[in-house]
Amino acid sequence: VLVTGATGYLGAAIADQFIHDGYIVVGSARTLSKAENLKNYFDEKYGSGKFEVYASGDLAKEGAFDDAVKDVEIIAHVASPVGVESEDPMKDVVNVAIKGTTSILNSALQYGKNVKSVLVVSSLASLLDSSVPEKYVYTEKDWNDEAIKSMIDRKAKGESIPVFLAYMASKNEAERAVWKFKEDNKLPFTISTILPSWIYGAIVPTPRSVDDVNAASTAAYIVQFYSGENQNYNQSFPPVGFVNVADVARASVMIVEKNNITDGQRYILNAGTYSFQEIVDILRKNFPERQDIIVEGEPGNYENANQPKQYDGSKITRDLGVKYTDLETTVLDAINSVKHI
Repeated sequence: VLVTGATGYLGAAIADQFIHDGYIVVGSARTLSKAENLKNYFDEKYGSGKFEVYASGDLAKEGAFDDAVKDVEIIAHVASPVGVESEDPMKDVVNVAIKGTTSILNSALQYGKNVKSVLVVSSLASLLDSSVPEKYVYTEKDWNDEAIKSMIDRKAKGESIPVFLAYMASKNEAERAVWKFKEDNKLPFTISTILPSWIYGAIVPTPRSVDDVNAASTAAYIVQFYSGENQNYNQSFPPVGFVNVADVARASVMIVEKNNITDGQRYILNAGTYSFQEIVDILRKNFPERQDIIVEGEPGNYENANQPKQYDGSKITRDLGVKYTDLETTVLDAINSVKHI
């Protein structure tokens, strides 16, 4: 299995699940040194020879994955720009996401003689649409084509482009490119995409420093309540649900193993809505010794959990039997993986 972006929060969890299930994983990283800690972790956990590192260099470079795909049967493409501050987000975020995706698909088609299945990680950001009514329930049929239009419009007016807008556009356009590629080519392998909501849960490999925790992007939100750094319990962002990173990893393996069912399918991965007040309440209940550190907020007031729009993650349960981990377990998974720091 080739897992791109294996050093990221989700990429590492997906690599871990594949190795756990008996696969040999090649993890791509921009440089070998970036993946050194991950390789050491997997060598110690599973024994040597289960995880190798492929230095891909620049994601968007055509041919970056030509050598990586030659001996693999499965590709999980996770790598994509996240939270990138840029003066030209069209070039540095959207185009990098699109080119990284089309580059690996082209490599698989030309050089991946053994490739049977490709999984591309998209995001709920590919669905969001401000024009839909309140109480709308998003499903896999929805698309966020507005994001790229908004970026083009802002650029034409000389306005700045928010980081999250560029991220949403990059996810939508990269996933659109996946399905166009499937449409335009006679493929010897299957393709599926997953669209996870806000990802929480245990961090892999075990963090060695606060920097390691903060690098795990979304998980850091929970940790910063635990550490007392974040007191903003009534924050309504993000306007989406949550999913345990381990559930996304397990679902990824199931999708490629049952590719006769999943070929050509998009799958939302979302366990349900939540609010930061719920997370704070869970933390204070489970770590009573930290009452003076974890903000109290307004216990039991989960108004922000009742999002006006919902995201239906039930299709993957119907197709593959994936069961979602509840919020409390997910929060504790995150904290128990970092509290030694």
